[in-house]
Amino acid sequence: MKKRNVVLIALYDLNSFPVCTLHASLKEAGFSVNSIFFKQLNPNNTMDSPTTNEVKALIKLIKDLEPLFVGISVRSTLFKLASKITEEIKKEVDTLVIWGGVHPIIRPIQSIQFTDIVCIGEGEKAVVELATKLSSGEKIDNIRNLWIKKNDKIIKNDLRSLIQNLDLLPFPDFSNKNKFLVENGNVLNLPDSEKKTSYWLMTSRGCPFNCAYCSNNILRMTYKGKGKYVRRRSVEDVIKELVYAKRKYKNVSYIAFEDDVFTFDINWIRKFCCQYKKTVNLPFFCYCHPKITSEEMIRLLKDAGAKDMTMGIQTGSEKIRHKYFKRYDTNEDIIRVGQILRKYKINCAYDVIMDNPLETSKDKRETFNLLLKLPKPFELHTHTLTHFPETELTNLLLEKKMISENEVEDQKQESYKRWTPTLDLRRDNDDLFWDNLYYLAKQKYVSREFVIWLSHNSLIKKHSKRLTLLLRLMSANIYTIRRGSKIDTARWYIISSLLKIPKYLFQRLQAKIPSRTPRV
Repeated sequence: MKKRNVVLIALYDLNSFPVCTLHASLKEAGFSVNSIFFKQLNPNNTMDSPTTNEVKALIKLIKDLEPLFVGISVRSTLFKLASKITEEIKKEVDTLVIWGGVHPIIRPIQSIQFTDIVCIGEGEKAVVELATKLSSGEKIDNIRNLWIKKNDKIIKNDLRSLIQNLDLLPFPDFSNKNKFLVENGNVLNLPDSEKKTSYWLMTSRGCPFNCAYCSNNILRMTYKGKGKYVRRRSVEDVIKELVYAKRKYKNVSYIAFEDDVFTFDINWIRKFCCQYKKTVNLPFFCYCHPKITSEEMIRLLKDAGAKDMTMGIQTGSEKIRHKYFKRYDTNEDIIRVGQILRKYKINCAYDVIMDNPLETSKDKRETFNLLLKLPKPFELHTHTLTHFPETELTNLLLEKKMISENEVEDQKQESYKRWTPTLDLRRDNDDLFWDNLYYLAKQKYVSREFVIWLSHNSLIKKHSKRLTLLLRLMSANIYTIRRGSKIDTARWYIISSLLKIPKYLFQRLQAKIPSRTPRV
């Protein structure tokens, strides 16, 4: 009998669902599992590049653990880092390396060039079978879901059917036992999980929608004919996990449901809300979608404990949303759900995609106009359009020569530096102008009339960067702009100075400031 240790690696993700679920699956099958979390996200969700010492510390730890194999969860943004780490492992440690995750599924031919094995589907059964055969000295050539590089040839095994009964999977292992964190050149024990105050979980796999910019777009095609793509755990199984989490993690006071869309099945929601309120009864977060979210859903979720929700707008241009994003909701749908969320006093955040080469100034104004119609207050997440490999939108932009292969995410790694950037000075002047306006449109204490006036001001547009700098300075405290206020006179004098507005224009600017702030 050979050794039975396995090492799993998560990159920049302390709450990695794939790694924590595989950890639980392997442990349930009797293997000794060590999970290594290589670096953390910064508070603003950006990533610092790893140092040479951090990579060395990771390799030494793997060497000391002497694993049967090393599994790395790979996203497109981290493709180059995974390649580098794998190269260093192969130099120093006598072990196999397997890649899993979205990127290897989407680009298996590219990925297999850098590693020994690629998992081209869901990993739980395949990884346990791999560990079982390696530990008993059996051949691994015919394990479904795995591509295996052997003697300069690639064995391409068939894809398994999708796991239909998600209740059969163990709960993700979020404990800190046999978990390590590599950060700042050091190997640390994972922070004490007993002190965690929030608990993340997923109740489903697969998204009911097929947005052209999302990795679900290509995954849905990959799994065609392999079973139902959207699957959901039973309410009983979800409640069982949450009861377990409350018992194990005594300080948990908030739940986050990380499903792509939580509100896609009213019958499930009805049953869930009833049981959740009785047995869990903690405030929670979830994602909703404007096309399928009803007032009944929101009322039930609010009564069960819903405190915060995020909804995708992506753009206020229905042309862009329908034709290019393949999202078929309307602005009326978005406003309707926004009003319902406000009615039930649920904190709402909206996602908007920026830096889109297909959008014109007219499209951006439509987004601005939509934001002005949404009930305040709300949060706004302005994402940069990330060109994930092989998606319908990425392929279209490549075909139109609006982007190059170097701008696809596995090469550009855009998300290292920006994920939900607001008031981002790296934007071009036009996008930065609208970034400023989107930011002001959500502010409760800035009048609608004033923001509209700014949106038509060519001088403001010309000096977008200066306005961004000013808004950054003021962002901690946006007050109602009232004509005649000494504070606001001083504030707007600073604005005029930063923007280098002549004195006579500054006086005209003051005259445009509304005397009161009407509700939007």
